[in-house]
Amino acid sequence: MNKKNYLPLVWFVLGFGIFVFTRMSKLVPTIPIAILIAPVFVLRFSRTQPVRRGNLLTLLGFYLSINIGLWWLYETNTLFNAVKILLLTLLYSLPFMIDRPLHEKFTKNGISSGLTTLTFPVISTAIHFISSLEGFFEGTIQIGKFVFGPIILQQLLSLFGISGFIFLASWFASTINYVWENGFDWGKSRKTALTFAAVVLAIFVFGAVKTSSSNPERDTVKVAGILLLTENGELTSMDEMWAGRLISPFEETVSTIDHLTRTAASNGAKVVSFQEFAMMIDEGSEEKLKEELQKIAKENDVYLSITYGTYAKEGKGENIHVLIDNNGEVQLDYTKRYVTGLAELNIGEAGYFRKGPEIIQWADTPYGRIAISICRDLEMTNYIRQAGKANVDIMLSSAYEFEQGLVIHSTYMRTIEYGFSLLRPAQHGITVAVDYNGNVLSQMDFADPGDGIMYAELPMQGVKTLYTQIGDVLGWICVVGLVGLIPLSIILRIKLKKETT
Repeated sequence: MNKKNYLPLVWFVLGFGIFVFTRMSKLVPTIPIAILIAPVFVLRFSRTQPVRRGNLLTLLGFYLSINIGLWWLYETNTLFNAVKILLLTLLYSLPFMIDRPLHEKFTKNGISSGLTTLTFPVISTAIHFISSLEGFFEGTIQIGKFVFGPIILQQLLSLFGISGFIFLASWFASTINYVWENGFDWGKSRKTALTFAAVVLAIFVFGAVKTSSSNPERDTVKVAGILLLTENGELTSMDEMWAGRLISPFEETVSTIDHLTRTAASNGAKVVSFQEFAMMIDEGSEEKLKEELQKIAKENDVYLSITYGTYAKEGKGENIHVLIDNNGEVQLDYTKRYVTGLAELNIGEAGYFRKGPEIIQWADTPYGRIAISICRDLEMTNYIRQAGKANVDIMLSSAYEFEQGLVIHSTYMRTIEYGFSLLRPAQHGITVAVDYNGNVLSQMDFADPGDGIMYAELPMQGVKTLYTQIGDVLGWICVVGLVGLIPLSIILRIKLKKETT
């Protein structure tokens, strides 16, 4: 009598159960290292199942775990989120679905060496990298979840960007499975395991050297990230505000901005930055608003960064971020480039605001070279590379998180990638100040903001990084590798057919 093997069920539950903790959820905490552990068991499950059944169950597993992990998103836009979850399911399943038949062909053809552990990371890195370039998941909000571990490990971002982490996590999963498939025989698995360990050790050494070589006595500037708080702590939905063309009470809001700026300046802040959509105005009031802001900056002797939205008389308005110096002169006047939603269908922010030119603006100041951006702009690594190439020292990037942010947004990773420090005042999220090594210097949670002002000392000089120069070389190498696996798969299939006939 054959006993049923329940181990695959255990691996299924472990893999997809742990994956739930990689999401940003109100049901369970976010545990970054879960993205390293979950694929080990998902890959083990997938490879022990027949191809068709394994792929179908992998799809089901990701669909269930993503639904649980993103349950809180059902508060609004149910149809949008249903589509999003289906696409996310496919995105995370594809690497395993492609690996499954390829791994079987390798095994049946007697190809079982340490080199085969590189196929899954190549596939995974290529697919996630491509998804970040265009389409529904353009940007780093999804692939940023692959970044885990201590700051010295995260310095890998300065070499290869997030693709380095996707490759590392996937290589870890395939290496563990290689050892597993060899019955944990150290003689057979030693070279492969030691190669992976040596690479990880080298990354840690690099990170330790990079972070320790930074000069702790570098000059700093005191900055303030400020939120405009409501009396009851509740915010009006942005969609409702835009659809109703609701405007901010002009005199009252300007007075509040003046008071908060004065408070920050009296506490030593030299750079003051407000959240995205600090004000909503008709375009006819824009010059008047700028005059008031210039007066506030000059009177308080600060560099003032503030973001406001305008409604146009005809067509779409703009989401604008201005930087005004302590003499009251407008140094930068920037329009958000990557608005959210679908412009073609007038959905979301894109339905009300037009895109700005694809240019990152910067200005030289007594506190270093300062650049500005807005919210989602910072998710676009190729776009923000302009700041790295321009040797920007400080990035001011205002934000408004449409669903309340529960963890520090992945945009902090740009600091390690491109070597600048960041101040990100985030309404409905977590306001942070981060240095060029990714160290969070200060943070303020929207759920408990105090007076709405967060202070930090930011370095006035950034650092240079390899990733700034070479860009997404690793991502593109993996794309080429994925394309190369297609003819290899065909060759192995033909070989198998000849051997069985």
